[in-house]
Amino acid sequence: MPELPEVETVKKILEPLIKNKKIEKVEVFYDRLVQSDLTNFKQELAGQTILSMNRYGKYLFFNLTNDLILISHLRMEGKFRYTTHDFRIKSTSAVFYFTDSSALSYDDTRKFGLMYLTNKNDIYKLPMLTKLGIEANNVLVSDLPILYKKFNRNKKIKELLLDQTILNGIGNIYADKILYASYINPFTMGSELNQLDINNIVSNAKIILNQAITKGGSTIHSFHPSEGVDGKFQVLLKCYGKEGKPCPRCGTLFHKDFIGGRGTTFCPNCQINKHLEKAIGITGPVGSGKTQILNHLKKKGYFTLSADEIIHTLYKDESIRVKISKILKTDFNVDDNKKRELARSILINNPTIKSEVENFIYPKLEQALLSSLNSYEKVAYEVPLLFKAHFEYMFKKIFVIKLTKEKQLLNLIARGEKNKEKLLKLNNDFKYNSTSSKIVLIENNGDLEDLFKKIDSNLD
Repeated sequence: MPELPEVETVKKILEPLIKNKKIEKVEVFYDRLVQSDLTNFKQELAGQTILSMNRYGKYLFFNLTNDLILISHLRMEGKFRYTTHDFRIKSTSAVFYFTDSSALSYDDTRKFGLMYLTNKNDIYKLPMLTKLGIEANNVLVSDLPILYKKFNRNKKIKELLLDQTILNGIGNIYADKILYASYINPFTMGSELNQLDINNIVSNAKIILNQAITKGGSTIHSFHPSEGVDGKFQVLLKCYGKEGKPCPRCGTLFHKDFIGGRGTTFCPNCQINKHLEKAIGITGPVGSGKTQILNHLKKKGYFTLSADEIIHTLYKDESIRVKISKILKTDFNVDDNKKRELARSILINNPTIKSEVENFIYPKLEQALLSSLNSYEKVAYEVPLLFKAHFEYMFKKIFVIKLTKEKQLLNLIARGEKNKEKLLKLNNDFKYNSTSSKIVLIENNGDLEDLFKKIDSNLD
């Protein structure tokens, strides 16, 4: 969707081409494009001269004679094309024919664009304009207290940035860049941000949008401000569209999630998440007592999840099962004991295949964990390979369980494991960042009572 910089670029390119052009007639090929009376739309535009153009947020204004104003919103893929009378393509929704044999074609592949014809005195009576907030690239110091109140809501900051009634002109591309520049996690609730945070967001919004205007906007997918012309700002996008690539600030891989149905890319390390950092992570080698700790915390009122159980559920999805089978080069079925044990043996003995499976399943596990994390006040997750999967950012505290090999073997025997030796090979996978301030080391070489006492003493 063209955002404020792209719409401003369209206005700058288009205005010199059509200024002082007289409209001979208008043809509309997609009636739903016009939101005012269609017959009046065509009749009143005939004979009008285009005096100038303006932009307000993502809206284009064509200022006409007789105090009329044509309003256009490009929506997802709308574009204007300065052309000739005989031009028309499959996606053409309307053509404005000028008296000098030139024409202005409006093309829209997805047919989401909108047009209105109104009198200049009535322009700000239109509901879609009266509700618009302050233009994001033109915020004044005096606007900041008002914006702070509007952002102070129990709603994710990414959603608030896309709310045109607060700041007008920001879309998905620039929202991601603004939050990245502000070191703010998109999941953070607006109510958790202070005045300094909001000032930082607003300041970066102004800088980024105005910089994008000077570069002609961003050409992403199908957007081009004019025929044969691309925007140049996309080369400066640090996070949008960079899922799985390293953050240029810290090297952590960019993560993509969905907020309000919109794809959202962010750095889980340097974009601090004020909202999600409330959960306890539990990790440790196989047989270390993670499940017992999880059950103990559940009794204390925590919402609990086991990564292993989530992955087990994911493996039942047919599309995932087929993909895993392809990686393993054998038919995989998590509910078939023989096939499950064969898969486990392959993973233990083939690090390359194991890594490929993990790279495929970890993002799906991460999304499942995040989707539940927002709904509960007290949360505890058991994630065996928490550090290997780079999930540290989710947690304010991480219990790392340590124990002797002798105690580990006893635990595996107690739970009836038949492949103890194979499972112990997985210890090589268990690593943790010993320098992290989030880590609480828990020694589990005693009985359960001793273990639970250690856990309780480290709870907030």
